[in-house]
Amino acid sequence: MKYYIFFLLALFVISPSYAQTLPKPKHLVVIMLENRDYTDIVGSSLAPYINSLLSDTDAAVFSQAYGSVSGSEPNYLYLFSGSSQGISGDSITAVQFTTCNLGASLIANGYSFAGYSEDLPSVGYLGTSYANYARKHNSWSDWQGNGTNQLPTTTNLPFTYFPTNYDSLPTVAFVVPNEMDNMHTPSSSAGITPGDSWFHNHMDGYIQWAKTNNSMLLFTYDESSSSTVQHILVFFIGQGVKGGSYSETIGFDDLLRTIEAMYSLPYCAGSSTAKTIIDVWKNSSSGINEINEVVNSIQLWPMPATGIVHVAVNSTITDNIHILITDVAGKTLQETNVNIIAGKNDIIQHIDHIPAGMYFLRVAGKNTNSCQKLVVE
Repeated sequence: MKYYIFFLLALFVISPSYAQTLPKPKHLVVIMLENRDYTDIVGSSLAPYINSLLSDTDAAVFSQAYGSVSGSEPNYLYLFSGSSQGISGDSITAVQFTTCNLGASLIANGYSFAGYSEDLPSVGYLGTSYANYARKHNSWSDWQGNGTNQLPTTTNLPFTYFPTNYDSLPTVAFVVPNEMDNMHTPSSSAGITPGDSWFHNHMDGYIQWAKTNNSMLLFTYDESSSSTVQHILVFFIGQGVKGGSYSETIGFDDLLRTIEAMYSLPYCAGSSTAKTIIDVWKNSSSGINEINEVVNSIQLWPMPATGIVHVAVNSTITDNIHILITDVAGKTLQETNVNIIAGKNDIIQHIDHIPAGMYFLRVAGKNTNSCQKLVVE
């Protein structure tokens, strides 16, 4: 019992509660290019399209953005999960991860996710390379599987699956060009223009559409051309973005946390102590759908659960919340209405009648809307 009390208190300590206004894009596309320093691109005649976007009134450009480490794969992992997952260099994991990640968090909370890789030969392909495709740039593939926090094969898609009807995009999509189009090859300045042209040819249609369709694009590099100072170009562009140049220092953990906050998702690993980017968004007059970053913190424990599960709710208001447990097909197994107080609430749900397996537990109230995986043993 003492352990459970300590664990509950720890959850409330580490689960932040904010009420800052952020956009909630209908679609967010994240594109990552390779190995160019901020000064390699900004102001360069070799990248005319990217530079045209930097002065766009719907683009927020960060002049002090930095990669986490030197090396491609760890930076892709940081942006997707808030951690390098113990990977250094460009080694490919032999065991699929089961840790918190952006894709699984989106799906668990009723949103959708997919990653699109140029030259990926087939849906769900887990080979190290093919043609000019390199798996080290495909972070979501490292969670592909059927276990906790893992992703279905249908989230690991060839770039040929990227829709021309942008309304059919998932909520969040990652896009990675191949090694010939991501500015990585050749490593000399000759590699910049082909990457700039690829970005223009394949992403400009979406960018222009996003400006009037409550959507955005996040552009970044995995690392700079320098092995010491990882100074890279990062910008958001789309509806709801307050255009301009911003000098605050940001990294991949801050970008991940900001995306998680947009959709009220749990914070993964390093994003839990990162900062949310809040100063680059237009106000409600922009017409974009605005939400609170996090009003209430929700945690389930113990996990996996046997017999009972505690639903820990740290609320900012007195409220009546609805707790719903469903199976993966959406069938309702249990419903409960509970009055909660402003502050810390520990709600016990008896689940001894629910067979072992994976389920979803949803909590809804005036300022609460959370969906989390529930594993029953």
